[in-house]
Amino acid sequence: MRSGKQNISKKHIEKEIYKTFEQFKKTKNISIAKYLKHFDTSLFELKKYRKIKFTYESLIKLVLYQKLKGIKFHTKLTKHLRRNPKDKFRLGFSETPDRRHIGYFINTILNDETKEILNFTASKIEEISEKFGILLDVKTLQPEKPKKESKERNQRLQKKDKTREIARLFKKRLSPFINLNLKNNTIYKKNDFINLLIHMGQTRDFAENGSQTYKELQGDNSPDADTLLYHLKNYPNHAQVHKMFITLFEIIWEMARQTNIFDIRKRYNVAIDFTEWFFYGDKSSFMVVGKEPERGTASCYKFITINIVEAGKRFTLLALPVSALDNVSKDKLIRTMLNYALQRIKIRRVYVDRGFFDSKVIKMFEHFHLKYLIPGIKQYNIKQLLNVTPAPSVITGFVLKDVKLNLVILEKELENGKIVKWVYATNEVYDPEETGLLEKIFDLYGKRWGIESSYRVKKQYLPKTTSKNYMIRLFYFMFAVLLYNLWILADILLWLALFGIIEEDHLINSKYFGTVLYTIDPGG
Repeated sequence: MRSGKQNISKKHIEKEIYKTFEQFKKTKNISIAKYLKHFDTSLFELKKYRKIKFTYESLIKLVLYQKLKGIKFHTKLTKHLRRNPKDKFRLGFSETPDRRHIGYFINTILNDETKEILNFTASKIEEISEKFGILLDVKTLQPEKPKKESKERNQRLQKKDKTREIARLFKKRLSPFINLNLKNNTIYKKNDFINLLIHMGQTRDFAENGSQTYKELQGDNSPDADTLLYHLKNYPNHAQVHKMFITLFEIIWEMARQTNIFDIRKRYNVAIDFTEWFFYGDKSSFMVVGKEPERGTASCYKFITINIVEAGKRFTLLALPVSALDNVSKDKLIRTMLNYALQRIKIRRVYVDRGFFDSKVIKMFEHFHLKYLIPGIKQYNIKQLLNVTPAPSVITGFVLKDVKLNLVILEKELENGKIVKWVYATNEVYDPEETGLLEKIFDLYGKRWGIESSYRVKKQYLPKTTSKNYMIRLFYFMFAVLLYNLWILADILLWLALFGIIEEDHLINSKYFGTVLYTIDPGG
């Protein structure tokens, strides 16, 4: 090992990082190996270096590559290089170095100063990539040609490794945009808080209990409940919290778009729905909304979401908090949700529940020229129709206040002999003589249950709390939506990597993915 001070300038290194990114400023995505190929490592050069089969420059780049990829073990690094020969050549190797060469270089050739400066360099590369808006190592997000593996064990190993790779990329990509109001002198790192939040959601626990169980898993060097809640309460207003998560949703959507999962020529079914979080306290508190009495309360915090409800692609495009004023202006909320969604996808049909059976809402669907399907409320005039109209029937031009729509009336005999009738509102034309109309409408509206399923999963990521502080409630809910979207994207990427297709069944369950996400070391 070379002793003595090298006086490597961090300012010069930072300047070189910026200079290298300037070469790629017109692109959004580059691989780590491609970036390092253009990165000048002469600043790290030792005056005396006895070449050990590989050049100093290529080995320095390899160390940076290992840190940026988050690969802990040298054996895994060599296997990774063999599977990715393009990366190996870009780093300057004509053949793959084995773990002995890598270990010798790091442990014997590099001194402590150089190791510290390499950690600094890797961290700065990630930090500055965010400033340029460049996503490093986008290869993780690209559909791959599935590897032919005959043994189930090999497939399980591939799934495990790919899940960890995806989780690591997500963490590195998103954590810079999660502002937790941390000061420079804080004891804990941002990822310590993020990991704790994921753990609390996974265990469906309160901050106090969750922080204690997390300490048992991770050791004493993890935040306690008071520290976490102090930072969550410290946002100046709820708009800042919401804006931060909208940015995070945008990043995830951009990641999904890069995989070409969503065909810009295709139309997608969406569902819009409310979800409630019960509130026990002063009903005049900020953002508390009234509700039907349930579980000892008539108050709640309320959120509205719009989801793609295609099998295997059930992303939440947008989530918004709902105020008491919003609660009586559903059409305005619908306008906001649809405006946002239509900037990203084409919509085939909108599904909502009977709570949206309202002339203003229907006019909003008509305004956007969208097909819709809504269960009708059996108000007086509709009840009269049901009593005198045989089923199946389609009533066209039904007037609901100042809007015209079609009513599809259906019936079914239950096992006990009772006849049950349903009515659906739509702007589509159906033939009442069509065979299997009942099953067709039920199958179509059944797509809406995709949004119900998404809420069940989101609750698996939602920590418990009795806090009356709205900042905490808002952060928890939006964070759960964020994790849900990450799980959906991770599952899609696994399907593409292992099989080259996307199926409805999930390759990884949400709990396993969450566990990998909070235990993974993002590297760098």
